[in-house]
Amino acid sequence: MRKQLTVAAISMAFISAAFAGENEAYMGTAADAVTTGAALATPGLVETNPLGWMTLPIRMAVIQHAKTLPREEGQPIMDAVSATSWGAAASNLLILAGASVAAPVVGLAVGYGVWKKGETEREFWQMCAVHKQMDPQVKCEFRAWKPEEVIRIAQEQQAQRIAAAAQSQTTAMVKVASGS
Repeated sequence: MRKQLTVAAISMAFISAAFAGENEAYMGTAADAVTTGAALATPGLVETNPLGWMTLPIRMAVIQHAKTLPREEGQPIMDAVSATSWGAAASNLLILAGASVAAPVVGLAVGYGVWKKGETEREFWQMCAVHKQMDPQVKCEFRAWKPEEVIRIAQEQQAQRIAAAAQSQTTAMVKVASGS
């Protein structure tokens, strides 16, 4: 039963890691609460966090506060809640699986991975804030690039580089031919 719970929780973590922002913060907090509850229901396991269950309402309050801030300030807070929650959930899962020695290291690695995943969006909102200072009418909307969009843009940039190089060669040849 414990292994089935662990597999289900790991699957849930991987599926929900595709979401970003507020949703991911809520899901990570829920995953931590569920895995903590499952661990505490296991004989011999005890809570080691001195705040215990108080972290749940604290994180919910932090999420609510982050929603009131401008996006460039709130997004890093949401990402921090997501990262710490998913890291704690991963650690709990390893403890449930009997790998308590590796749990803190894996929890930190998962938390760091979740934090890094949000880096592009955090940078986007910082740049948006700068643009809004220059022009308050600017509207920003973050959307992750699709792989085919990245490939198309890279191909367009390569074609522009080739065209610029060809133009440069043509200009150089004309100068040599005209003697200038």
